[in-house]
Amino acid sequence: MIYAYELHKTEGPYGTVLRHVSPSVEEGEQNITVLGTLDDTIYVHVPETLTLPDQPEEINFRSVVLTEEQKELLKKQALVSLKKSSVRKSIETDIGDVHDLIADCMKLIEFNMLLTARLAADYFQTEPMDVTTKQTYADRNQAFLNAVAIGDVTLRGSFEDADEMMLKIMSRYSKIQDHVKTEYIDQLKEIGLD
Repeated sequence: MIYAYELHKTEGPYGTVLRHVSPSVEEGEQNITVLGTLDDTIYVHVPETLTLPDQPEEINFRSVVLTEEQKELLKKQALVSLKKSSVRKSIETDIGDVHDLIADCMKLIEFNMLLTARLAADYFQTEPMDVTTKQTYADRNQAFLNAVAIGDVTLRGSFEDADEMMLKIMSRYSKIQDHVKTEYIDQLKEIGLD
């Protein structure tokens, strides 16, 4: 569950700061995770299996439901950045660096471009595929589908909502194009270098 609270500070030479109180946890158990701060409110995640001790009344510790905007803002803070950094290092160690991954992506793009071009050429009859070529593509396609079906290939859409993922990708793509247009193409046109 997600909780929110505000720090409570007392001034003076013996001033104090009250914040959330974490329970003592056994080794291997999850504890409270600080998600970040928005407008002086601190957001934390508490696993449902964790029993919280009494919290200081002064901090207004309460259960909340995050809005989509709050989620996006919290994703830009330190916790998520650290998690991204950690998974990137793990991928680099276990699979390959960014250059290896780009090379793999280029191979996938090449395969998909060729497949799309072959299918379009066959469909429009500009270059019909012979039986052997069709079978080659059918076998590759089936091998991929078989690997997905038995779990040898993990797709992002199997653990993340595919529709939301596509909307996020399209939104990012569109924002990139807006930046390219206004900060590059339009400015080159303005100075006659288009």
